[in-house]
Amino acid sequence: MPTLTLGQGLRVTYEDAGQGPAIVLIHGSPGMARNWEPVARRLADRYRVLAPNLPGYGGSDPRPAGEPRTAHAAAVVEAVIREVGAPVLLAGHSYGGNVALAVALRGEVPVVGLVLLDPVLVRVLPAVGRDADYAEVKRVFDAYLERVEGGDGEAVRVMIDYWFGPGAFDLLPDGARRFLVAHAPVNAVDVRSSFAEPHSTAALGRLGMPVLVVYGSRSPAVSRAIATAVTAHVPDGTVHELPGATHALTTTHADQVADLITAHAARCL
Repeated sequence: MPTLTLGQGLRVTYEDAGQGPAIVLIHGSPGMARNWEPVARRLADRYRVLAPNLPGYGGSDPRPAGEPRTAHAAAVVEAVIREVGAPVLLAGHSYGGNVALAVALRGEVPVVGLVLLDPVLVRVLPAVGRDADYAEVKRVFDAYLERVEGGDGEAVRVMIDYWFGPGAFDLLPDGARRFLVAHAPVNAVDVRSSFAEPHSTAALGRLGMPVLVVYGSRSPAVSRAIATAVTAHVPDGTVHELPGATHALTTTHADQVADLITAHAARCL
């Protein structure tokens, strides 16, 4: 697996396959670059596909203490994009969508298109008057954070069942459940970041690339609210509902997700 070293000596690992115009895929939290494998293998026939492991996952070093989580994750993605040396299409799933948006808004590297798959951009909700939706999701995750930060890694089932559906955690293989419990503290930092970083409509209005936001028809109702809020405030935004999909759409609907990314890439790359 290729490795980069950032300025502070921090190691970043990433997947790199295929040739052609570059697509960079950002995983969610908890997660790893290999979570994208069902989609990446379909894209690699036509594109160079890179997928970094975000800090604290898949062999990438954790973020330095005190450094803002999403900003550091964005810097990791930017380092991978600089390795490409050309404009890229950026796609992010769940918290990876938040990181992808941060990279696009920072404007440090050439991003010519953005695909956000069920992003957890919860702070966009109050910006568009969806206060009740925001209050409900915040209530759920405030309780989750209190448990995880108190040492209860098993509380990760609350997060999984909220986004993926009731009982989803118990349906996972033992290894996946152990991974999620072990990485609950890292996820808690990502969740705090999602609630701490506002996304103003003015900032969304500055995005200069086509933006596609995808959500599953069986995802939580807040996913649709986020998708419509984002696309309503970017200059070139499209929203797509994926029938039958939950928050796990990159795994369960990999063919459709790859097709959507390919079609968006045809516009941008």
